[in-house]
Amino acid sequence: MRILAKNIKHLRALKKLTQENLAEELCVTRSRISSYEENRSSPTIEFLISFSEYFKIPIAVSYTHLTLP
Repeated sequence: MRILAKNIKHLRALKKLTQENLAEELCVTRSRISSYEENRSSPTIEFLISFSEYFKIPIAVSYTHLTLP
């Protein structure tokens, strides 16, 4: 699960989004984004679907080590 938390933060940073910006895009709260990035809670399937659609990646990629710039 730690990989997913890092990837959420990494992809958000690549798009130069704040937690608040990403939360608005995905219709969740900023604190929810924070809890996912800090690995305090597990994302819902609805969040994973929205996240993967927003970043145009398969859900499975969210759980792998990304080698993005």
